[in-house]
Amino acid sequence: MSGIVWLASYPKSGNTWLRVLLTNYVRDTGEPADINNLLGAPGASSRECFDQWAGIEGSALDANVVDRLRPQVYRCAARDADDTLFMKVHDAWARIDTGEPMFPADVTLGVVYIIRNPLDVAGSCAHHWGTPIEAAVDRMCGGSAERLSGLPGQLRQQVGSWSLHVRSWVDDSGGPVHVVRYEDLSVDPCRVFGGVVRSCGLDYDEDGVEKAVAFSSFAELQRQEGSAGFGERSTAAPGGFFRRGEVGSWRDELPGHLAERLTAAHHETMERFGYGS
Repeated sequence: MSGIVWLASYPKSGNTWLRVLLTNYVRDTGEPADINNLLGAPGASSRECFDQWAGIEGSALDANVVDRLRPQVYRCAARDADDTLFMKVHDAWARIDTGEPMFPADVTLGVVYIIRNPLDVAGSCAHHWGTPIEAAVDRMCGGSAERLSGLPGQLRQQVGSWSLHVRSWVDDSGGPVHVVRYEDLSVDPCRVFGGVVRSCGLDYDEDGVEKAVAFSSFAELQRQEGSAGFGERSTAAPGGFFRRGEVGSWRDELPGHLAERLTAAHHETMERFGYGS
């Protein structure tokens, strides 16, 4: 059945790793998937895809007009797909100014929402955005309407604060949402990714899950990026996209006062998803 499974997350929460795992599983070849040819790319905010399906260049339109057209663009994408369409999205779930959901329920098969401890997210976002870590924390707490990603060819993305983003997809989207904690995926990737496979309506194969996990190691991702680069790396980032990927990296990256600020701003959502003290 054609339709869209949204692979949603706040930036730098493990979305790319999830898509590598899915690509390795779905394509099931004898070698690791090419990180520059992943399922879910180029994503819901791709200007090129918008221009193709809308029949007009988004750069010629007011941003609010683009937002009004995006639901129809996704319907066109789902209509043209031969099978399930996986689509990366960093926007928060939201309604456009007409009241219509930006991500229409009539073509949504499901949502996989990957969540990561915001204390770890802060350092990764600072690196990806090419900003001081204090500025990344400001965005995560205050929530700019537009993510200045440093990547060309992107539509405006309504991201909001970290907590707003999480709640928008988990509580407000109204569809079936399968939540994946990055930390659980790191500790027990076969079990957790197996749950993703089932939630996406894919045929489950234990050997295929194990192979996909083996082909999606962080070392393999770094190897490929070092050899051929990675098209999704921000031009603002001072180094590679696949930087550390470690659980708890905030302990040697995030100053104490910034950790306290993030925790104070997001303690309810953090505790809800197991990130309490």
